Amino acid sequence: MKLNISVVLGILMCLNATAQDTGKVWGIEECVNYALENNIQIKQTALQVEANKTSQQSAKWDIAPNFNLNSNYGWNFGLNIDPVTNEISQARRQTASLNLQGNWVVFNGLRKHYNISKSNLDYLAALYDLEDIKNDISLNVAASYLQILLNKEILVVAKEQERVSQLQVNRTTKLVEAGASPKGDQLQLEAQLARDHQNVIASENALTISKLQLANLLQLENPDDFEISSPDLDVPEAALVARDPASIFATAMDLQPAIKGAETRVESSEKNEAITKSGAYPTLSVVGQVGTSYSDQILEPAGTETVNIPQPTYDQNGQVIFIPFSQTVPIGPYEEKKFGNQVGDNLNEYIGLSLSVPLFNGLNVHSNKQIAEINTKQSQLQLEMEKNTLRQTIYQAHADAKASYNSYLAAEVTVESSEESFKYSKERFEVGALNQFDFENAKNSLAIAKSEMLRSKYDYIFKTKVLEFYLTNQIKL
Repeated sequence: MKLNISVVLGILMCLNATAQDTGKVWGIEECVNYALENNIQIKQTALQVEANKTSQQSAKWDIAPNFNLNSNYGWNFGLNIDPVTNEISQARRQTASLNLQGNWVVFNGLRKHYNISKSNLDYLAALYDLEDIKNDISLNVAASYLQILLNKEILVVAKEQERVSQLQVNRTTKLVEAGASPKGDQLQLEAQLARDHQNVIASENALTISKLQLANLLQLENPDDFEISSPDLDVPEAALVARDPASIFATAMDLQPAIKGAETRVESSEKNEAITKSGAYPTLSVVGQVGTSYSDQILEPAGTETVNIPQPTYDQNGQVIFIPFSQTVPIGPYEEKKFGNQVGDNLNEYIGLSLSVPLFNGLNVHSNKQIAEINTKQSQLQLEMEKNTLRQTIYQAHADAKASYNSYLAAEVTVESSEESFKYSKERFEVGALNQFDFENAKNSLAIAKSEMLRSKYDYIFKTKVLEFYLTNQIKL
């Protein structure tokens, strides 16, 4: 699975709707579902699926007979042979022909059968590609979504630090005015307040930038109106961290569309080998044709009449006598035979078998077979590469999740200690038992500890969701 900016570009089109509904707050599932319906790359892949489906249907219909209707009409000048009467003449003539031809391949080395199987596999592989792209989008949406949530919580921590500093400034100002504290303490606290305010501004900018980055991926017309919901995310249990990554990989092998797609392409390559091998077999076909023709040189009489023609014979005595015999004969004038009459009169039919045996064709069959075998080996190597990539990704995700979880546990302890330390430092500072420098160090240490805990928390959540994705082929917050 390849997570990159080109995959995510334009995937979160859900924000286009917020330009018309500024009060809407989008949850992650809404964004993902809308993205899956509007992403350009998904649409392109879906079109490829449709193309493969069309090829699949074409391969299935290829086993049916072929029928073609051919016709022509022309003028002849000079010496020529009439294609209808087969007479040589120099007269100008107009001729026409109409032919219906049929061809049905009975056997060609099972090439059509293998082609149907290959087209089915290619269609299935395209479906896996579509599912794989959708999975990439879901993961990228989750990562972007969690980044915004993290920046929101860091902003809360920064504002809390600013609030504490503001309280200290207010308290110290009153002491200075009463003459109980030196002016320098007030100035130091005001400087710290300014630094805390800078941190708030930086945190606000980070949050704004994370939203804009997500909005830019969405190609938002008005990103200022974009807002996401802030669910209360609990820290997942460590069950996945404790699980053997090899078992996660074994499960993912049966679920991930990238692996299934690569396996399907290996099968498709093997079918293509069979197709190339079939080129060495004879092709047996049933052929048939029905045709008719027309020529303006064919004449017919205007009518007929019955005449008596004396026929010689012998009487009983052996003498020759003539007996009248009635016969119908054409009478002029002669006219061009009509097109409709010629179509029926000149009709001809043909049916037969055609056998084509490949003897030598420039080693094309042999070369195609070798190329197909190489393509199969490439598909097998691609499958192994996909497996290795999946294995490395899962093992890395598992190690990252484990490290994030341990980091989060350590950060929790650090936050608890820092809170106690800050509470104690605050009490001592307020009674004058702690100087300004040590107090600020305690406050800053608490802020850093909280920020680190938040980063570890969201990093662990995302890494856990990645592992859940490889186990279920779904991602949910």
